[in-house]
Amino acid sequence: MKKIISSLAIGSLLFLTAELKAQLKVNSEGLFIQNGTVFSTEGLTLVPTNDWYLNNLTLSKQPNVVIFPKFNSIQRMYRFSRAVSFEGEIALGYEDVELNGNEGKNLVLTYSPLTSNNAKDFIQVKESVVNTEERYIGQLFAKAIQLSDLTAVSMAASEAKPYADLEGNNMITPNGDGKNDTWIVKNIQLYPNNELRIFDREGRIVFNMFGYDNSWDGMFNGIPLQEDTYYYILTIDSGKHKKTGFISIVRDK
Repeated sequence: MKKIISSLAIGSLLFLTAELKAQLKVNSEGLFIQNGTVFSTEGLTLVPTNDWYLNNLTLSKQPNVVIFPKFNSIQRMYRFSRAVSFEGEIALGYEDVELNGNEGKNLVLTYSPLTSNNAKDFIQVKESVVNTEERYIGQLFAKAIQLSDLTAVSMAASEAKPYADLEGNNMITPNGDGKNDTWIVKNIQLYPNNELRIFDREGRIVFNMFGYDNSWDGMFNGIPLQEDTYYYILTIDSGKHKKTGFISIVRDK
């Protein structure tokens, strides 16, 4: 069993001053973290109040967004491969580009005891501490919580609309010059749960892909489509958002 020992005392959230960093991937050998130890991985800092033992799990940072009825979450989530019991201090860092239209000052921690992207499964910690200069949100949990997913959400209404950062080109010129050779949807990588369908004027599907990755180059079954205007439907997060529009194919003569 691996052991981490530190004499650091709990008193304040030590997000940026923590020198102990680890990639949290624990096998059956296990990992023991002594109470009061500052444990930091991938921008998440944990300071357990009690001795903390972990085994057979991983912790990953993902660009997931939780869709709340009135508010927006940031585009960062920490996900344990299975729920853990934790008591102590948590500090979640974020980058400005992950704010998703929120103001940092309005953020609070929100966590779920199970793996989920459904807002109803998340618990908001309204008394969270925010440091907008250092860009983190933290809280001391005096009682143990069951923690699987962890992110942050704004508790103030945001003017930004969910998915507003998705922007698709309206033209491709697939001539191999490296410019506009494929149809690009800006920020599509933030929404891997998507489906793209493209139709011709007769309503026939000429392209269909789950998890679109900006790779469509105007081909249909290996044959270049003719110059024309095509209609697309981009569905995000199992139908929670739908973006539609037109794409023109222009080929050099």
